[in-house]
Amino acid sequence: MFLHLPVELLHAIFQQTSTHDLLALSTTHSLFYSIAQPLLYRHISIPYPPRNAAVVIALAQKPQLAHHVRSFAIRLDSSSTFFNPFYQLLAKALSAMTELTSLDLFVDPAASWVLQGTHTNSFPRLRHFGCSFPLDANVAAFLSITEAVVELELDAISTNLHSTSPLPVGSLPQLSQFVGSVQAAQAVVPGRPVESIHLSSGDLTESDVVTLARSTAHVVILGATTSSLPVPLLEKLTHCMPHLVYLRMMTTYNFSEAPDVAFYQNIASALASLSDLKAFELSGMHWGSSPKDVSDKGRVWQSQPLTNHFGTVPLDVDFGSDLFFAY
Repeated sequence: MFLHLPVELLHAIFQQTSTHDLLALSTTHSLFYSIAQPLLYRHISIPYPPRNAAVVIALAQKPQLAHHVRSFAIRLDSSSTFFNPFYQLLAKALSAMTELTSLDLFVDPAASWVLQGTHTNSFPRLRHFGCSFPLDANVAAFLSITEAVVELELDAISTNLHSTSPLPVGSLPQLSQFVGSVQAAQAVVPGRPVESIHLSSGDLTESDVVTLARSTAHVVILGATTSSLPVPLLEKLTHCMPHLVYLRMMTTYNFSEAPDVAFYQNIASALASLSDLKAFELSGMHWGSSPKDVSDKGRVWQSQPLTNHFGTVPLDVDFGSDLFFAY
């Protein structure tokens, strides 16, 4: 009976069918196979351990299949051993995935060359890109052809061994969410409408705050680690990023003695200058606040944290969750 249905209707039915059932249907008739096959390759995830890494071979050998992929994610453990032939196949497959909306490449950080084959194409629908690569020439060239990217995650390891390549002017015009090192953020954020910044490595300084504030949008979410004194850095944030809504800071500053009452009062005073701020965490200490009054959207911040020492109760905001990216 199904064979007599219009192909368009079969497409609509198959799109609502589970992967397990699609696999079963694809073995029953050539028509069903032709409809199911593109859907089976629509979303591909290769976790660790890579039990289905052979799909990379299929995509490399059949570019018409790679063209149907909408999301592709591969995560290989640092101890995984994959030789150049595998990465060459991955590069060939990637070059044909021009309809991607989401791409995660967490593989050998030295293998950014797998992106070289994409440079002659365009990826007009790609909105999310995450990778274990530093911002080198290969990554910069790839980002120059991904104008729709909204979410970007780069290698978290900040090291002088990797020189940061500049991004072409006009690239990433829609970028709003960034995760990566301080070094990469300095190259990516200025001149782009970035609202959410999570610095996964590196030391945030006052000069970095000035640089990151050159985002063309209001920065509303910031997570970072600093070795600077917290109060002066907070004061710099109040001047450069006055619209912060969520702020989490980890400090590695070596206090000679436990912070006193004056320290906490100075923190509260700086926070009071951030009228939009809803949540603040400093090295695991969560500061409480309450609205001033009905007519004032500002908040009164407590002159001491809700916890008495560093690292006890974390802020109830997951800076790696959808909330962090979706504000």
